[in-house]
Amino acid sequence: MTLSPVPRIRETKLSTLLERLEDCETPLVIEQAIRHWPAVQSWNVATLSAKLGSLEVAYKCSPNHQHPNFHLSSLGEMFAREQGPFDGFLRQITTGADAERARRLFTGDEQFVIRRRQGRSEVNEALVPLLSDVPLSELMPEDRFYSVWAWFSGKGVRTWLHYDNNACHNLNAQLTGEKHCMLFHPDDLSELEPFLVGGSNPAHNCSRIDVESVEGDHQQWRSLRRWETTLRAGDLLFIPAWWWHSFLHLGELNCNVNVWWKPLRERSSATSKRQAFIDAVARTGEKFKADTAEAALLQKLDLELVRPSATAARGY
Repeated sequence: MTLSPVPRIRETKLSTLLERLEDCETPLVIEQAIRHWPAVQSWNVATLSAKLGSLEVAYKCSPNHQHPNFHLSSLGEMFAREQGPFDGFLRQITTGADAERARRLFTGDEQFVIRRRQGRSEVNEALVPLLSDVPLSELMPEDRFYSVWAWFSGKGVRTWLHYDNNACHNLNAQLTGEKHCMLFHPDDLSELEPFLVGGSNPAHNCSRIDVESVEGDHQQWRSLRRWETTLRAGDLLFIPAWWWHSFLHLGELNCNVNVWWKPLRERSSATSKRQAFIDAVARTGEKFKADTAEAALLQKLDLELVRPSATAARGY
């Protein structure tokens, strides 16, 4: 495996940062760029509980620290959620045994912060109390802005290896805590083994590889290019469109906001071309059941995009 550190720069002029990032082909850490944000200075269990209090929220729940946990036997178990007051959720992820704290994770899948669709922006009123401490206008290109998510987790959470399927650049703002970040190039799709279209798992932007269990004895894993870094409170991590990533959450309380926006220029890669096929299948509106001739054909076509030599090798 080729292992590289994610490059790091110091930049305090956020007004021109997004322009610079358009020409950046690999991930980049902008050190302490948002250390002045009130959230970085003041967010903790007490202040967040005061802001959102008993707001009823849904959040991911896994039997262990992996989110999703693709070792489980059913989709219902893999994508299970619980619901409860936000202050209670904060207590669950910051008190007790580490193994228990890592079982829960709040992301924008449950509640977005801001999103822009068809030229119109929408703010989630329930999470407005957070916005006064997070001056997102410094990071949002108004004409190409796509969405903002918030993330809250305790120590030990592992997000499964995946890519963002929205064709957007991603700027991850670490507000509290730390994350170890592992990233892979979108042209290394053939070694990353995504769940295939037509199969039983609809998480087509996720890898079948468990990064915690295969390193060292997985032949394809050994041939991969990998970038790594640790993101600390006040840092920004730029993830170019289509890059694969998996994070291990290290802080006692990890708070992040992610800003996604559409690139000025499309970046063609093995992953982006494969996602175009997935999107085309989705636009048909057809529901293809697993273990049918139609599903088998979709898997064959998807496999040809993922691993162009694999269909011939397997006798299709």
